[in-house]
Amino acid sequence: MLTTDLCRTLGVDLPIWNAGMGGGLAGPALAAAVSNAGGLGVLGMGGLPEPVVRDQVRETRELSDRPFGVNLILPLLEDDTPVACCLEERVPVLVLFWGDPAPYVDRAHAVGTRIVAQVGSAEEARTAADAGVDAVMIQGVEAGGHVRGVESLSVVLPATVDAVAPLPVVAAGGIADGRGLAAALALGAQAVSLGTRFLCSDESRAAYKDRVVAATAADTHYTKLFDVGWPDAAHRVLRNRIVEEWLAAGSPVSGRRVGEGEVTGKMPVGGQTVELPRYGIFMPMEGFEGDLDSSVLYAGESCSLISDVRPAGDIVATIAAGAEALHPAG
Repeated sequence: MLTTDLCRTLGVDLPIWNAGMGGGLAGPALAAAVSNAGGLGVLGMGGLPEPVVRDQVRETRELSDRPFGVNLILPLLEDDTPVACCLEERVPVLVLFWGDPAPYVDRAHAVGTRIVAQVGSAEEARTAADAGVDAVMIQGVEAGGHVRGVESLSVVLPATVDAVAPLPVVAAGGIADGRGLAAALALGAQAVSLGTRFLCSDESRAAYKDRVVAATAADTHYTKLFDVGWPDAAHRVLRNRIVEEWLAAGSPVSGRRVGEGEVTGKMPVGGQTVELPRYGIFMPMEGFEGDLDSSVLYAGESCSLISDVRPAGDIVATIAAGAEALHPAG
């Protein structure tokens, strides 16, 4: 069994997490499936409001009695209530992205919640470690969605392990199979977090899985194009028509792009129908009505390694088996 010290601390069997893909893309069905398979399922709540977060946490508990986590994106929170909700609900693991975790560490520890800081550099990891977090998640630039990292995972992971030792490190970015898990463990990680692979699972709420399966790393683009709702935050996406047309136009800045202010689709989010603006940050999910080629389609370079859509539990088992064949049991 591939069990690390972090697995034992969290009470899970396998060092495999699904990324907390925001806006509810990683919802209760996906998080529960990963946890039930022995990994750590993570809800992607992003900046969703407290009532939605609470409902999603409680629904996850109805589907699984195993440990799970919630990912919140700090700059997208309108107030502190989603964090307070997670602590009131005694969420086992809280992953905080793109901000300072320090204000939340003591509050979380007081109720038994463990804090993981998702970071993009060894320096940011060291700052988070000094704040008292329980683990750091280091993200390589290969990752899909919003990307804090600017270096490849093979470089930034060992640098981060060295910088924060003995604090546990979770690796994210470009991992999709057992080989990636084994490599991350060999570089010092105690778990891996996979986004694009679990986006292409039966339980994911993404509405563009077939496009990710058909893509390779060369079909992705690292950019700041989709900035309505979260400006100046880099992300990796598929090169669909809106991206190709923007590149062909010379990559004009915000305020000079074609079609700004147009609505390109709509979908249900948190019990309400939300209109999606061109260049907005919400990806198409279940119930989406609109034009995929005018929408943001987040995906990482690991799409080169993905050839199907399968149940999340099968994905966990296949990754674990592949890594066990290459890496000694912990």
